[in-house]
Amino acid sequence: MQLDTADYILRVTAAGGLGAVIGIERESRNQLAGVRTHALVATGAAIFTLGGAFGFPGLHRGPNVDPMRVAAQIASGIGFIGAGTIIRDRGSVRGITTAAALWVSAAVGLAAGAALWGLAISGAVVTLLVLVVLRPIRSRLLTFTSPRYTVKVEYQRGHGTLGPLLDAINDAGGHVEDLSIDDDANGRRTVTLDVRIHDDEDLREAVRLVSERDEVARCTVHRR
Repeated sequence: MQLDTADYILRVTAAGGLGAVIGIERESRNQLAGVRTHALVATGAAIFTLGGAFGFPGLHRGPNVDPMRVAAQIASGIGFIGAGTIIRDRGSVRGITTAAALWVSAAVGLAAGAALWGLAISGAVVTLLVLVVLRPIRSRLLTFTSPRYTVKVEYQRGHGTLGPLLDAINDAGGHVEDLSIDDDANGRRTVTLDVRIHDDEDLREAVRLVSERDEVARCTVHRR
């Protein structure tokens, strides 16, 4: 039995969509693995299944010859590499989506190696859609489900402080909704930010690191 390209697209897209639905629920509950991670894992699982089941049509299958074993070994083996891309930093975990993307890339490679071109192309397209299109959905979920904090930082102008501050908040998983800047005549600048974030400890740690800069006079974090 062989599948045509339309069947591949339907099955892979359905897997990615259903995984995204599950991920939305997890994202709404502030879990680490969210929309894109679930969608990628579901997509990769579908590609591995189809690649193992319908790949290598010219190979005679028997008790000791089963192409499904190739897919199983790749799926488990690439997990070790994916685990290496996950980083635990100051109590937060990053890189889960990258690990999932690496895993699904291995599935796409399996499909291409088995000459299942329709499956490989559709898998790559769905993966790109998951990574690009679902990113705004994650930001919207963060907006609706995460508490809001006010961060106020006072520092001396001319040291390039604002850029590292925004980078630190972004690295902590925060989303800046509003920002205001007030400069006085003595060269002192006060920046006030409205931030949405799942874990306030990550936000406080990011602000603490910025507060250690020489030009920074004061940093405060308050929940709104």
